[in-house]
Amino acid sequence: MINFNIKRLGKILNIVLTIGFVCFIPVFLLSPFMLKNNYSDLYSALFIYPNGCLMLIIIIQFMRLFRSLENDNPFTNKNVSILYHTGIISFIMSFIWIIDLILMIFLVHNTYINYIIVLLFLFILFFGVGIALFILSLLFKRATDYKEENDLTI
Repeated sequence: MINFNIKRLGKILNIVLTIGFVCFIPVFLLSPFMLKNNYSDLYSALFIYPNGCLMLIIIIQFMRLFRSLENDNPFTNKNVSILYHTGIISFIMSFIWIIDLILMIFLVHNTYINYIIVLLFLFILFFGVGIALFILSLLFKRATDYKEENDLTI
């Protein structure tokens, strides 16, 4: 049986997410300048910036989740709400990526197969993450209910 310190893991993950948050902001702000085509401003306004904002919200939500892990209080309704809302955000991101894919195929007539594969991968990834987060929120809800019931019987 592997024995590890949950508080230490929570602190490490919180540091990693904070570094990711800090590194993501310059990429987010510089993305219109990195795109060198005629549609870069429109593309950034419609797809990159909304997904970037949603990704920052997901990072902040996970930082809040790991804070409760550090406090040895993972099974709360607050964490259930965090997982549920993060799942919704993930579904919104997958919807934005599939709209981008449809526009690239049918309106822009983009024939770069690598770009199409990346967009399809991003859609599948965030759709799967959304499903996983909904399942986790239901599991956390059930565990929270059991914990509250157990606390009342003692």
